[in-house]
Amino acid sequence: MLAKYSLRGVVRSYSSIGAAASQKLAQTRSAKVPSPKTLKNFLDEYIIGQDTGKKVLSVAVYNHYLRINDKQRKLELVRQKEIIEEGLKKERQLKEEQQAELDKFDADIIDDSEPVFNGTSEAQAGLKNLRRQFNQNDSSLLSEEVNDDDLELSKSNVLVVGPSGSGKTLLATTLARVLDVPISITDCTQLTQAGYIGEDVEVCIERLLVSADYDVAKAEKGIIVLDEIDKLAKPAASIGTKDVSGEGVQQSLLKIIEGHKVEITVKRPVKEDSDDKNNKSTTKKDETFVVDTSNILFMIMGAFVGLDKHIVKRINKLKNIEPESEKDDQQNIRFSNTIEEVELDNGKKVPALNLTTPTDLVSFGLIPELIGRVPIVTALQPLQREDLFHILKEPKNALVDQYEYIFKQFGVRLCITEKALKKVAQFALKEGTGARGLRGIMERILLNVNYECPESGISYVLINEKTVDSLQQTEYSLATHVEAKYYSRGQRDELIRDVYEEDKTLGAVLDKQFGRTPALRKAEYSK
Repeated sequence: MLAKYSLRGVVRSYSSIGAAASQKLAQTRSAKVPSPKTLKNFLDEYIIGQDTGKKVLSVAVYNHYLRINDKQRKLELVRQKEIIEEGLKKERQLKEEQQAELDKFDADIIDDSEPVFNGTSEAQAGLKNLRRQFNQNDSSLLSEEVNDDDLELSKSNVLVVGPSGSGKTLLATTLARVLDVPISITDCTQLTQAGYIGEDVEVCIERLLVSADYDVAKAEKGIIVLDEIDKLAKPAASIGTKDVSGEGVQQSLLKIIEGHKVEITVKRPVKEDSDDKNNKSTTKKDETFVVDTSNILFMIMGAFVGLDKHIVKRINKLKNIEPESEKDDQQNIRFSNTIEEVELDNGKKVPALNLTTPTDLVSFGLIPELIGRVPIVTALQPLQREDLFHILKEPKNALVDQYEYIFKQFGVRLCITEKALKKVAQFALKEGTGARGLRGIMERILLNVNYECPESGISYVLINEKTVDSLQQTEYSLATHVEAKYYSRGQRDELIRDVYEEDKTLGAVLDKQFGRTPALRKAEYSK
């Protein structure tokens, strides 16, 4: 009877191990990564144009998270395999212990009123069930003929080159949102080598950890954006001198980008208090975390002003075309808002940044070691007038939708014609500030309107082409006061008539919104 109960204890212990292993196997199955097409379609909803850049980033992100899931899957399967081997070992021990106990005690002593607990059979059933789950997950790793166990996929970080306002940062933040991973954006102009005034390179990991709510496992699957990387370029004049905010920072970034365990100490909020005046204070304490950057995707970005001129010069040299004078070249680099184009052998013209090579980046001032750790390079195109026009009204969270919503809050219907939006896009293109410049122009147009409308009895406002033209005070300056058309609630028909003169599509939208019938419209226009 002692043998019987000792066997029961051993088997129960093993059975609990098998149940825990089965549960763990089910919990660690990786979430499915959206396909590159799905990622690009999501980007299309928020970002206008940049089709090539979207495809490159969608494929890069997809492969990166496939690599993470593959690595995690292999690690978990190896652990499950170890559990099965441990179970087989315990089963052999059970058999030996059972046989030893039966040999030790005479069969007549065993109480026949209780059946003998067949621990070996139960253990075998548990092992069989665990094997079946293991095989369903990935049967290939159970075979001894597997030859890709040691195959580890390399990390592919991304370098995005593009003019200011072309959508570099928006692409990264949108991808992080669709993947539901934390993201941190660090301006490289603030970074210095350790020991100097400024921020250490580890601050990008600290911000990612905060974004992940101090969850290290979640942070290790996040995205770090290093913006303005071109500002770290090593100037030719600094050769032989110590450059603590340029080349020195590039050197400090190498290990982090490549993938190593980094120990960082952060001040983590632990308690929030408020006084009798409702002033809040937060108590923080230092905590140390170890973050492995091997699975963090680094997206390095910069405008690289002047790089296109360098590429054109390189290609013209190959074609034996006489370059511009150095003085004119420097003037173009400093004042041009456009990106140079290169004519290919087939006669097609492409932006020069599309032909960026690692050699060009080294010539610009990035160190070869850093470029070698960022194998994927893509260039975003400068936005044209049509792109800027579509950005105003088409994407989710479009600028026009935002302003219409703001005016709706104080009971005013804001109407902006298509010709007016095209004129705004033309102004933004002329300023050369990309998509960010659109908001600045819209703010100047709507400043006086926004001041006049609240609590004024105005129900409708029309911004047409003439309104936007009044923004251009002189050839060299913009006005701060523009003329818009205001309408009371009783002047709705007059509003719609004025809209139809410039934008029939918007006029039809207003007709439908206000329930105007064709007969009413005909009577209105016959006056």
